[in-house]
Amino acid sequence: MTGFSIGAVQGNALQATAIHGGVSIGAVPTPVPRQLPLAGHPLVGRDGLLALVDDSLAEGGIVVLSGMAGVGKTAVAVWWARRAAARFPGGQLFVDLRAFASAAPRGVAEVLAAFLRALGIERPDELTAVEREATFRTLMAGRRAIVVLDNARSVDQVRALLPGESRCAVVVTSRVALPGLAVHFPVTAVEVPRLDHVASVALVAEAVGTADVREVDELARFCAGLPLALRLAGCRLVAGDRAPLSLDLFDLEDGSTVALRKVFSWSYDHLEAEARIVFQLFGALPGGSLDAAAIRAISGLPSEAAEAAVRSLRRASLLVESAAGRYEPHDLLRSYARELVSDPVTFLDRAFDYFTAAADHADDLVSPGRYRPPWTLRGGVGDRASALAWVDVELANIVALCAVGDERLDHRRWRLAYAVRGYFYFTKRVDAWIRTHTAALAAAVRLGDLAAEALTRNNLGMALVEAGRLDEATEHYGRAGELFGQVGDSHGRCNALVNLAAVLRRQGDFVAALANHQEALAYYRDHGLGRNVGITVRSMARVESELGMTAEAVGHAEEAISLAVSMDLYLDAAQACNTLGLVLVSAEHYARAEVAHHLAVDYSRKARSLREEGIALWRLGGVARSTGDPQGAARWWSAARDCFQAIGAKEVRAVDDDLGSLEGFPAT
Repeated sequence: MTGFSIGAVQGNALQATAIHGGVSIGAVPTPVPRQLPLAGHPLVGRDGLLALVDDSLAEGGIVVLSGMAGVGKTAVAVWWARRAAARFPGGQLFVDLRAFASAAPRGVAEVLAAFLRALGIERPDELTAVEREATFRTLMAGRRAIVVLDNARSVDQVRALLPGESRCAVVVTSRVALPGLAVHFPVTAVEVPRLDHVASVALVAEAVGTADVREVDELARFCAGLPLALRLAGCRLVAGDRAPLSLDLFDLEDGSTVALRKVFSWSYDHLEAEARIVFQLFGALPGGSLDAAAIRAISGLPSEAAEAAVRSLRRASLLVESAAGRYEPHDLLRSYARELVSDPVTFLDRAFDYFTAAADHADDLVSPGRYRPPWTLRGGVGDRASALAWVDVELANIVALCAVGDERLDHRRWRLAYAVRGYFYFTKRVDAWIRTHTAALAAAVRLGDLAAEALTRNNLGMALVEAGRLDEATEHYGRAGELFGQVGDSHGRCNALVNLAAVLRRQGDFVAALANHQEALAYYRDHGLGRNVGITVRSMARVESELGMTAEAVGHAEEAISLAVSMDLYLDAAQACNTLGLVLVSAEHYARAEVAHHLAVDYSRKARSLREEGIALWRLGGVARSTGDPQGAARWWSAARDCFQAIGAKEVRAVDDDLGSLEGFPAT
């Protein structure tokens, strides 16, 4: 054991009582989400439509904007929401439900988790779908906010995403009218029509500036009132090209896509080769926006050429800047780009390589000291905070890539999923964790790669534990251990043993759990694997405490603290301090336990983990109650409740029960 001892810091730590004793984070500001995408070009010919939405949502309510593809429904919704934002101080939530996109539509539970994160809930994936819906409505109660649900297909997809607060304004866009929604809620149905001829001429004129009046008039007729087609055609006119006016776009009865394709091809045919490459890559990928670094890597173009291509595509209105520094095409243009790609695998290979390299480097910063196979790549962001932020932004792309159906990508699929395990463990994005690793496991099995299967099962087991699916996790850990043994990976096998031990402890099989820990610990010590030693002795301490081995438990918990602090692993240190406090409480060493939990608060704050801080504060309340200090218990538990409430943790209910048990403190 290394040199940490709780007695050595007891005097200093107890002085912290005066500092932390009155702690309360009840004043933590409530997040105000600002999720609206950039507004894009000014609207033309939509003043009446915007006024109608204004009137319908003046006091809150629901508006459904329906209309054909390319008619500008999203533009109307975003422009209205941006213009009305000041009247809705509770913020703006926005989601593209992707109901009509080539990528899989977004599930309701996934969207609710994203909304809850925007509203300040740190780990919504720990909640069931029903709990997410209830929590969303609770958090929206009392808010006057805007919710934009873009590209919806069905009433069921929308209904669970409606806030319970009647003063909120909800704008739904869809290619269908969703009449069933009005059966359940008061709804204003608004059809977004194609632009009339006057508005079409005005839009083209706005796009091209000065031009031949007759040519603008003919071009407006040619584009049949569709803003997307008008904008694209206007851009070509600016470039000096004459419109192919002999083509008839107005075959919209069942051939609108064919007609739009004529306008799309007119714009595409005039692109330089580099811009065509960038446009095609958006057709090859499953969806989502990309930043300049990703475009450069996936296109294979030099930096300057890639940047010039993006500028060219934006001038032609073939790409939009959907968020600061992030670009994507309209979903109809993405479908057209998909038709142009003869073999998407080249682009997909580069996308997997880019995201795997960047994600692996980010994971190195998020989880320093984590075991990594020799093939792992490096590159990307510079510090832990930026690493977490990068994965937050790119997670949708990573999940979508893992779900791509082409089995030729299997060897890349499981590696990409593996690269974000540390991020998943820290953030507890359990939904995405399970989705990526389920796809990765299927890929590894198809490949017949036993090492890949073992690594993936081990990580998938961790996700299933977080989801409370212990029996499934046990099965994966057991099979992972067998596979690691078959391929001669002793380190991997020991990791599986330690993970399985955590499940055995939860199931009450402490003897078997301790045996797993001891076997793994011997290997980690022999090979100088400090991080693994620290994690293992921390877990052992809890098992030893359950078996009445208090001295061994205290020694192992103190060793875990010392190792974590020596490596600047503050979350590990906080967890180890909380473990030590738990062990000491079980042995009724309350003064030393108080010191340990104070240290856990400090390290939790350094790690920026409200969850671990809440656990420390909660246990300080338990120490106070056990030592006859109900006022102190109430103070600590109230602070703990604030922490758990801020991240939407289930522990809020248990803390409420503890508070309610105190005489004179009403249950919440």
